[in-house]
Amino acid sequence: MHPLERFVSNMDRDVYAILNLPEEVVAVIFAYVSRSPLSFRENLEKLIAGDELAISHWLEGNGLAAGEAAATAAAFHEKWVVGYGHASVAEHAAVHLGIERVSRLASAALELANPYLSFTEYSQRYQQPLRGAYYAPELSAREEEIYRRAMDGLYDAYEEIKGHLVHYLAASEGLNLAEPKVRRQLERRSFEDARYALPLGMETNLGITGNARALRDAIVLLRSSAHAEEVLLGEAMLREAAAVVPTLLRHAEPSEAVRARPAGGLPAPRVTTPVRIVSAAPAGAALRRLASAARPGEDMSRRTEAELLQVVQSFVPYGPYDVPPPAYQILRYDVAFDISEAAWHQMLRHRRRIDFTWSEPGFTGGMVVPPLVVEAEAEHVLQRAAEIAANAAAALGDGHPASRYLVLNAHRRSVQASLDLAEVCHLVRQRGKADAQWEIRQAILLLRGLVQGVHPFVWLPQPEGGE
Repeated sequence: MHPLERFVSNMDRDVYAILNLPEEVVAVIFAYVSRSPLSFRENLEKLIAGDELAISHWLEGNGLAAGEAAATAAAFHEKWVVGYGHASVAEHAAVHLGIERVSRLASAALELANPYLSFTEYSQRYQQPLRGAYYAPELSAREEEIYRRAMDGLYDAYEEIKGHLVHYLAASEGLNLAEPKVRRQLERRSFEDARYALPLGMETNLGITGNARALRDAIVLLRSSAHAEEVLLGEAMLREAAAVVPTLLRHAEPSEAVRARPAGGLPAPRVTTPVRIVSAAPAGAALRRLASAARPGEDMSRRTEAELLQVVQSFVPYGPYDVPPPAYQILRYDVAFDISEAAWHQMLRHRRRIDFTWSEPGFTGGMVVPPLVVEAEAEHVLQRAAEIAANAAAALGDGHPASRYLVLNAHRRSVQASLDLAEVCHLVRQRGKADAQWEIRQAILLLRGLVQGVHPFVWLPQPEGGE
């Protein structure tokens, strides 16, 4: 057996997977490739032959040698990544972390910390959180009693709304609640809207994958936060990720510059529409810009509007798994969203292609009440939940850090997004589906209509399931 066969998926093709190497070692080999005319396989074979990665014992079956190889890689990174600042090397080392029992508030901060991290999170749409499963900050005895009573009261409201929804759905659809299977199905359907009564302090679990460079930047942001839970989360991530990429997480200390950045203010007190376009290129300029991007090198300055339209309308509509035309990245839109915390958690999943700025969570922006909650005559329960949260926040005192955890999923968050036409198409495909969360679907369909209003010549996917 050739020594390389343990580390690559094939020996004779131009594309191959890299296997069985510590993440910091992989990053070293990619770094060598950037400075060598040899291929990845040739560089790896050379490094093995010279034992520069200290893996000869590993090849002989000694499992302890993985640590030796990682140590050798660490020495390399000390010189090239830490010493000379070639931070791009760190992008070749991947880390996977499991994170459990953090608040929804902290999970949002993590998901916004860097656009090049990937997440999968526990969903309140499909799962029922347990009573008492909420984040408890360090509080005095008096504060702890206020906080606990509020959290218990909010969970009671969640359960009550869920009961209203189950009975309403059964009655409207002629279903028998005495059948256990029917009740379970209706309870699962009720999670979607009952969760609007739950606070941001409820615990969640998530999995995260990212390269060492993106992870380091996210950790710095978390450790520089003004909020204790986020600082502790950043420190825990640094400790655990260092077991995989110890050298590549250097310089992850808290940053005074980051800490000094101003907070995002409070949600808008009055909302006339949940979505509005703040700025977009004038239609004529946008048409010419899009046509020029579609035909790079051609002079579009003297083309008539009809000729420009012909170029733009020559785009073939793409399917659900196709990438939008590159020209679609040339048109950008600044969009203001005033949506519930529940919908915001749906929106922030698209961090990679959208530049967000956002307000702090708060009570000033009012609430979004799910239509089904109104139909089930349970709106008064949600209003009572909002009063419980606001009263507890007032009892804790103005600006108390624990108040943030009492904000409900129903409370509005003001968000500004800068995105291109390609991302608008992506949002319509992903969040315009019939099975998407109802509020985010409503917002994205509004966005679709607004984009077509300012730029009627662009092609946008049809929302799945109709308007």
